[in-house]
Amino acid sequence: MSGKKKKAEIRGLLLPLHAGQLLIPNMLMPEVIGYREPDEIPRGAPDWLLGEIVWRHFPVPVVSFDALLGAPEQEVGHRARIALCKTITEVSTRPYTALLIQSIPRLVSVTEKTIEEIVNDKAQIPQIAHHVRINDQEAWIPNLDALEQSLQEILG
Repeated sequence: MSGKKKKAEIRGLLLPLHAGQLLIPNMLMPEVIGYREPDEIPRGAPDWLLGEIVWRHFPVPVVSFDALLGAPEQEVGHRARIALCKTITEVSTRPYTALLIQSIPRLVSVTEKTIEEIVNDKAQIPQIAHHVRINDQEAWIPNLDALEQSLQEILG
């Protein structure tokens, strides 16, 4: 056995948005599907909640992080996708949340050496945990607990 420490590495996915990109652990995303128009949402819901789709017999809310980040509304492009993300809170009534993305995600390796935190005002958004630089690219790490709590308050 060698005395070298094994470096901690997490496989992540960079999800492309209009306003930048999200970074999430690969193990939280079971599938990426082609964009489909979500069903309507309840009156008074925030603009970042686009509606719901049905995936594997589950109703799944579709979230726009571009809207959460304050990006101007843009038309959904022909390369748009929906990234299905596993819900991580135990109190959730929904097993998945869908994230609107602009194209196919990219796989990245995340280590202590490849990631650093950026301090800025976007961190004030409850659904954003951190703004980071990963391999010389900026990304936001979503606060999935806060997102699920917000969805629970809106959708019940």
